Amino acid sequence: MKCFILAALLLATAASAENIFKINITPEEAQQFLNSAQLRGIGDIEYAPKTGENPLPEARNEQGQFVYMGRVIEHPEDYVEEHYDAHQYHGQDGLGQFAYGYKDWNQGKNEKRDETGKVTGSYKYVQPHGRDFIATYYADKSGFHVEDNRPAHLKLPATKTPAVLKAEEEHFRLWGELAAAAGHNPDPYAAEYQQEGSYQPSEAETREYVHEEPAYVPGPEETGEPKGFFYAFDYNVPLLRNKEERAELERLRAINNKDE
Repeated sequence: MKCFILAALLLATAASAENIFKINITPEEAQQFLNSAQLRGIGDIEYAPKTGENPLPEARNEQGQFVYMGRVIEHPEDYVEEHYDAHQYHGQDGLGQFAYGYKDWNQGKNEKRDETGKVTGSYKYVQPHGRDFIATYYADKSGFHVEDNRPAHLKLPATKTPAVLKAEEEHFRLWGELAAAAGHNPDPYAAEYQQEGSYQPSEAETREYVHEEPAYVPGPEETGEPKGFFYAFDYNVPLLRNKEERAELERLRAINNKDE
């Protein structure tokens, strides 16, 4: 009966799996695939769905130790093997545009480059405390720009901690003692010390940077019309999970989801 159920699950997974492999296609056909891939959502990333779990398969080494994928497991009853339906895709049109992305059990990413050369993307992953970290970004002629979902207070510039302030105080105390012993006590904040060796940027370096992407020039070995490609496929990912650690992460995620 168990074999029948397992076979049915495998057939169902294979039937629902997405497998696309296209090579040497025209830029126009490749762009159609790229546009369909973008519908997955640059800013709307999903994690791979869980398809099942089972006790760790019995396997032992020559010493009789329980092993799982080469790792010795002292208490296999504390673990389970989870299965996830992961996904990845990647395509290029041969003219500079591309799109790629993936999703796994606890992370995912999407990125694309359009006909103007602008790159946009996003990624997401589960942090140890259970909260999702989500970042969106773009890169164009003005540079690289990124936004994320960290609380505002975590994005403030770094400030000196009490430990750093104490270390500074101790440093300057020793400075004074050694300077007095040497018969000379310079002021570390005096202009002569602050300016010594200071870097003065040139006029060109102070101008606002605007990146100019050079036009693509095919190499001598590149002949014929430009061609693109696209692939997308699902695949099973087995994952070793400690039951207690999993329960704790699920508890933390439940708390974070309630707060959001």
